[in-house]
Amino acid sequence: MNREAEIIQALRAAASLTPTLTVKQYQLWSRDRDVPTFLDVLNFYGSWTGALKAAGLLEARKHYTQQELVAALRLALEQEGKLTSTYYQQWVKDHPGPSLGDIISHFGSWSLAVKTVERLEELHFTVQPEREKAEIVQSLLEASRVVVPFNAITYQKWAKQHKRPSVAKVSRRYGSWKRALAELELRESCEGKK
Repeated sequence: MNREAEIIQALRAAASLTPTLTVKQYQLWSRDRDVPTFLDVLNFYGSWTGALKAAGLLEARKHYTQQELVAALRLALEQEGKLTSTYYQQWVKDHPGPSLGDIISHFGSWSLAVKTVERLEELHFTVQPEREKAEIVQSLLEASRVVVPFNAITYQKWAKQHKRPSVAKVSRRYGSWKRALAELELRESCEGKK
């Protein structure tokens, strides 16, 4: 029997015991059997979803993109404050979106789905703001040297011309325009350079 046939046979055998075959279920099922491991499956097909499709184990239903799946999970997380599979099953009954099975089929397990969302949230709330802050600092320092007089109005015009962060963005990041200048030890000028 070739490798692909072995994997498909193993997936189908494991799936016969459960309505939605997850990575964890497959790992538990395959532990004491002479069958391909989860890593063998992943290496052969590249993804858990791809393996399930090849074995004919995915129902014909709406195919959700990863962005759609993550968006649904984020919305559920936002409304609940935490994300458990039990809560999500209740939440999706009242909201349009992917089923728990869709999510598990795509990510391989509930915990991998949650980890993906947490990692994306972390990137969104830590890396992006740091890049944004660096861009604001650089823009304010540069503008304070070249914009005469340097104030919120003249900076806004300069920022628009040079596609830099607006006064509103600076204010949101620092709490106010004046606070941003104070933190960077910059001063507005009425005329001429500082």
